[in-house]
Amino acid sequence: MILFGSGLQPENALKVLEKGWKLTYFSYDSSIQEWSKKAEDLLKKMNINYLETNEKIKLEKSFEQIKEEISKYIDDVDNLKNTIDEKQKEIKDIQKQLMPISHLKNISINLQDLYNLKYMNFRYGKIPIDNYEEIKNEIVKMNLTIIEAEREENFLWLIYFMPNNITDKVDSFFKVMKFERVWLPGEITGTPIEFINKVNKFIEQNNNSIERIQKQLEEYRESIGKNLLNNYYELKLLEKINKIKKYMAHDNKGAFYFVGWIPEQNLKALIPKLEKDEIEYTIKNHDEVATIPPTKLKNPKIVKPFESIVKMYGVPNYSELDPSIFVAITAFLMFGFMFGDVGQGFVILVIGLILMKMKKSLGSIFLAGGISAILFGIVYGSVFGKEDIIKGIIPSPMDNITNMLIAGIAVGAVLIIIAMIFNIKNGIKNKDKARALFDKNGLAGLAFYVIILVLIVGFLLKGKLVISLGLSITLIAIPLLLILFKERIESYLNQNKSKVKSSIVEKIFELIEMLLNIASNTISFVRLAAFAINHVGLCMAIYILSDMVGGAGSVIVGIIGNIIVIALEGLIVAIQVLRLEYYELFSRFYTGDGKEYIPIEDEKYI
Repeated sequence: MILFGSGLQPENALKVLEKGWKLTYFSYDSSIQEWSKKAEDLLKKMNINYLETNEKIKLEKSFEQIKEEISKYIDDVDNLKNTIDEKQKEIKDIQKQLMPISHLKNISINLQDLYNLKYMNFRYGKIPIDNYEEIKNEIVKMNLTIIEAEREENFLWLIYFMPNNITDKVDSFFKVMKFERVWLPGEITGTPIEFINKVNKFIEQNNNSIERIQKQLEEYRESIGKNLLNNYYELKLLEKINKIKKYMAHDNKGAFYFVGWIPEQNLKALIPKLEKDEIEYTIKNHDEVATIPPTKLKNPKIVKPFESIVKMYGVPNYSELDPSIFVAITAFLMFGFMFGDVGQGFVILVIGLILMKMKKSLGSIFLAGGISAILFGIVYGSVFGKEDIIKGIIPSPMDNITNMLIAGIAVGAVLIIIAMIFNIKNGIKNKDKARALFDKNGLAGLAFYVIILVLIVGFLLKGKLVISLGLSITLIAIPLLLILFKERIESYLNQNKSKVKSSIVEKIFELIEMLLNIASNTISFVRLAAFAINHVGLCMAIYILSDMVGGAGSVIVGIIGNIIVIALEGLIVAIQVLRLEYYELFSRFYTGDGKEYIPIEDEKYI
């Protein structure tokens, strides 16, 4: 019990402990979860809040006692509720009988006598008043008797009587005149008003009974509420303990073994509790055990929403950098770069606020995307695709295509350099010299990439090489050779005499692939500019269509067009952001093969 709230994350004891082969798993009682659900359903049925508790729960009853109590509560509540349901059904059933009779309340006639007629038949129902006025003369000719029961706004309720021998003829006539027949229940006796009074009295008695039972139910709720809550919380604790058992083991002497990871700051508080209960323990660092430690992400609140993007790729392992802050900054900038618009960005921002109010995880992402779009919209001077409302800081992307394409590639180059630096840091953190120094995304790869960029930029600006050809070839060749012979150098540094796995031919092809990847990855960032230009073009097309329609239709086309842009292009741009993050950047420095830190008190263990 002292482990709950300690921040400890369990590991499988049999797999981690050296003598795991001598140990056995604890048994698992699956019915605890079933009874926990029953208790939860009963709490919902009784309208008792069970989601939050600040009290420390203790196990004061056995599982069998809890089951017995909950079973009794369920039976008692079901009996009361079933009685209420039955009486409500009786009321509905009698009201169905009352509905056709209610229009006869002003007629003094024994309803049972209507079914005892020997030479006559009767029909009861309603007919449109206008039709009835038209057929009054025909009714006299047919030798019919009419009793008008009740007039409504457009209909007349009536009973007509006819001889048996002309029943079919009269029925056909009234059907043509849109007479709607209503069947009176044959078991009804007495006059309509007597039956109505009888039904109303029955309904009143049943309603009074329902009120009494509901009061009993409320009193019962008050009497069992606290105990039911305690039973539920104890079941949830039992359920958690039960599930934690799958990580625990015991030997044939009755000793149990529990293994887990715990943050250093939590360990100081846990040790005195273990010593107080005379529980033996051993503390080891992550490099002393044969299992991978979990990763606890620590980011500012503003960055937290972007952790979901990182986790979609994979949780960072214990020995690599958490890219959440990097993703927060780059995703924010890239989305706005491709989807810069003040008006449409504001719509996305509002959607984000609504989702946040609904406590949806994507709310903060939408909010950030909206802010980014607004900021870049101010830079581009675009409001709902119109560029004549505010003046942009720079020319419109459509009027500045060349510079936009160059800017997109420049941003990509900078981000790729940062990704390589992260890879070098990860190599240093993992004490992997080859990864940090000689990898294609290590120091050698970074040097090669920077040299190529300097040579290309210098040539474009000055029209010639800024470094002599011989020196340029030398500066390019050195990092390439380091990358090419990475495995051999690594083997030498580690004093490992084992044979190098890859042949020189294979390494040359890998080198060529690396060169192609670097080029394609850099050029891939052209999409930043391409989608910014595409956004302007799409909005222009919408307003051209809007002008062609004219009038009120012009406004409708403009609104629908903007909705399509926000929904469709917004989604596509978001996908492109993820693609650039995952394929062009993450692939250079991030493995994402870690496991998330989840302490045993977390609800994810239930």
